[in-house]
Amino acid sequence: MVEFRWIEWNLRKIAAHGLSATEVEYAWHHRYGDDEYAHSERGVYFESYGPCPSGRVIKIVWRWDAEGVVEVVFVITAFGHWRER
Repeated sequence: MVEFRWIEWNLRKIAAHGLSATEVEYAWHHRYGDDEYAHSERGVYFESYGPCPSGRVIKIVWRWDAEGVVEVVFVITAFGHWRER
């Protein structure tokens, strides 16, 4: 089972793009295109796309953040990619 780690920092970042944690989590669970990148200081992260319940497709920048035995997703940011019409 995957959990999400939300802190004030990443909640503010997604809110600035008009998104809620619920929308981002839904999009993550329905994501596609897990492109992997490596940051020289922060390690491996992924960029994925996923639909919100409204149909809005968003880009999610995230990384795995292990805490104990549970897989935890740490969302770095998320923002609107395009809107279906």
